[in-house]
Amino acid sequence: MSIKRHIPNFITCLNLFFGCLAVVFALRGWLGFAVYMVIAAAIFDFCDGLAARLLKAYSLVGKELDSLADLVSFGLAPAAMLHYEFCRILSPKINYGLDSLPWELLSFFPFILVVAAALRLARFNVYASKNEHFIGLPTPASALLVGSLLVYITQTPKLAPWFDTPYTIPVLVLLISGLMLSKLYLFSLKFKTLKWRGNQIRFLFFVFVWLLIVLAWVMGWPWSLWMVGVITGYMVFSLFSLRNLG
Repeated sequence: MSIKRHIPNFITCLNLFFGCLAVVFALRGWLGFAVYMVIAAAIFDFCDGLAARLLKAYSLVGKELDSLADLVSFGLAPAAMLHYEFCRILSPKINYGLDSLPWELLSFFPFILVVAAALRLARFNVYASKNEHFIGLPTPASALLVGSLLVYITQTPKLAPWFDTPYTIPVLVLLISGLMLSKLYLFSLKFKTLKWRGNQIRFLFFVFVWLLIVLAWVMGWPWSLWMVGVITGYMVFSLFSLRNLG
C-alpha cells in the first residue's frame, strides 16, 4: 500500500491536533497562543487539500476527516475563545446563585458558532462538487476573523469599554454565524492553473494582501489588525467579483 495515500490524512490530523491545542489554550485564557494554534491549523487545512491534489490521493475518508477536524479547529476553538472572554466580562454579574443563572446561561452563547460551523461544513460536503465557489464564509476564515479580532480588541485599551459589555459578543456570534450560513458567494483561493484568465480575482486579491502587508508595516499595525483587514478584504472582493452569481 502506497504511503502517499495517507499523507493528506496525516496533514489533516495535524490540523485537528492544533485545533485541540487551541481549545485548551482558549479555556486557560491564553488567547494569543490559541490564535496561533488556529493559524497553524488553517495552514495544515490548506496543505492537506494541496497534498491531495498533487499526489492524486483523494478519498471519502479524507473528505469526512477534514470536516471533523475543521469543526474542532474552526468551530469549537473560536467558540471557546469567545466563551472565556464572555465569562470574564460577565463575572461581576455572576455569583453562582439562582439570580445570576440567566447570565451564566448567556455565557454559553458563543457555542452557537459550533452549530453554525457544523451546518456550514455539512452543506459544503453536499454541494462542494456542484459549485466551484464557496457559499457562505468558510469556517477557517470565520475562526481567523474571530481570533484576530479578539486579540486586537483585548490589546487595544481604547476599545475595551466598547467590547466589555454583555451585548457585544452575542452580536458578534450572530454576525459570524450568519455569514457562515448565508448565501454569500465567495471565490475559492485555489488555483487550477497559473494563467491570468480565470484567475484575475485571485491574483488581484493576493496583490491586495501584499499591499496590506506594506501598509501594516509602514503604519505599525499589529498582525491581528492586518488579519482582520485581509479577511474583510476577501469578503469585499468576493462581493464585487461574484455579485451576479446565485
